[in-house]
Amino acid sequence: MKTNSTIPLKVISAMLALSVTLPTVSSAASTTTQVETPASHAQMAATRSAQIVPLRAVVESLGGEVLWDETNSSVSVKYLGHALSLKIGSNEAVIDGKVMTLPSAAELVEERTQFALRALNEALGTTIGWDDQAQAIIFDKTDLTGKATSFIASALGSSLTSSTQFFSANLGSVATAEVIQQFFGSATGQLGKFKGVSKLTTDSTIVHENVRLTLTFENSEIPFVLRFNHGGEIDDFLFDSSSAMKLEGYKLPSYADSETYTEKEVMIGEGRWALPGTLTLPKGKGPYPVVVLVHGSGPNDRDEWLGVLKPFSDLAAGLASQGIAVLRYDKRSLEYPAQLSLLPNMTMKEEALDDALTAVKQMSSTEGIDPKQIFVLGHSQGGFMMPRLVEADKDKQIAGTVLMSAPGGYFFDLLEKQFSYLVDLKQMPSQSLDFYKGQFAILKDPNLSTANPPKEYSLGYWFMDLRGYEPAEKAKTQTGKMLVLQGGRDYQVMPEQLDIWKTNLKDRKDVTYRLYPKLNHFYTEGEGTMSTPQEYFKQGNIPSEVINDISNWVKNK
Repeated sequence: MKTNSTIPLKVISAMLALSVTLPTVSSAASTTTQVETPASHAQMAATRSAQIVPLRAVVESLGGEVLWDETNSSVSVKYLGHALSLKIGSNEAVIDGKVMTLPSAAELVEERTQFALRALNEALGTTIGWDDQAQAIIFDKTDLTGKATSFIASALGSSLTSSTQFFSANLGSVATAEVIQQFFGSATGQLGKFKGVSKLTTDSTIVHENVRLTLTFENSEIPFVLRFNHGGEIDDFLFDSSSAMKLEGYKLPSYADSETYTEKEVMIGEGRWALPGTLTLPKGKGPYPVVVLVHGSGPNDRDEWLGVLKPFSDLAAGLASQGIAVLRYDKRSLEYPAQLSLLPNMTMKEEALDDALTAVKQMSSTEGIDPKQIFVLGHSQGGFMMPRLVEADKDKQIAGTVLMSAPGGYFFDLLEKQFSYLVDLKQMPSQSLDFYKGQFAILKDPNLSTANPPKEYSLGYWFMDLRGYEPAEKAKTQTGKMLVLQGGRDYQVMPEQLDIWKTNLKDRKDVTYRLYPKLNHFYTEGEGTMSTPQEYFKQGNIPSEVINDISNWVKNK
């Protein structure tokens, strides 16, 4: 299971939560304004045409920076890479290094710079309007960039009301203004003063429009993502710390024959927890068997991208090249990190199991898919929860399960061994291991339960739900063909876990086992008795032997 081994367990338990905190920004001589939306195109056009607006109030509400030079009565504005310089009383301004003639000169009224909105929009590349009575920006419904920077200005400023202004009903039901203030406000000493947004890009999926920002502080930069629904509302957000662990350099494996399959984006489920995914479908009439891929721990994307490895992409391309469809999707903890983490009693069911079951049901009615040949492959935590998924499959739609590096025993014992190994590698301080052991001991306290979770953990209910759960033991009495795979050099889920499965399932005749001596947790090859974290940053693919074993097992009825 993927775990950052340098932070305490109580922090690890909150990694799905909105727990990365940012500092509060102070804005001298500025007024925090409430933002309004939406506006009609006619209203926007009328507002922009000739309106004079208070420059500082507008720009700072938008998330920009305004500097006043008393010595020469000049103003400098910065916003998303744009720069505007002007002097009071002058009909000229400098915009991104070029001189522009203004429709009217800037004026100083009651110590506030008044400026033409049309010129400001032209200078900053914005399309905003301004409600003079409410002293509020008016955003067009589709202006996600403006809403994103305005949200950041509110969340890192003094306003409590505007930070939730654009929230969807789903996000607003769990994330109040006070929650936003708490999560953004507690790390001032760590990161220093907020300097602004240094970079902004956008992309979209079938579920969300994503605005990706780089937030710059005195001491650090942090990637941040806002997910907008297609109605222009903020539906979720996250501090995307995992993006630093995703490196370019991935290559499709040589066994992938892209001429034999197609890929299309699909939506898994609907409503509050709808997820974007990819269905890789062999060309031809079908129907084809399908393998649904279920992620390991953490906020994984549909490829399980880590370093330069994308094991789920390997599986999809490899199996589809052999006539087997593959469905993969972004995990709920990646698509809805805030909403998910703020649920009061979140367990693995809400984190992953419900979506896997939804994906199975959806495949049963998908054109080109054989509803009698729906298989589920779980990697790491995805395999760990497989017996629970089989139990939840009341309609018996799952034809078989594949477990790749799945823990078979007690979750916390596995973590302790993993951390001990990292200490031996000198990639984790021994003091941290001692701390973990103490934390694990708390989890074994017989007085704790889901009804009385440990207060030391922000996700105590999640951990208590796993106490006493041993997957291999639970799978003893279940039926349905299983393929259990294990890498011989896996330090995260060690090879001894395969023995736990074999021991517990010795009386079952429908289970097949495979051990690959040279493979690590992500099923790429390396040297030495046991793998290291550095291997995930070396280019590699799942070997064809693994793809063939899965393909043959699926096709062997």
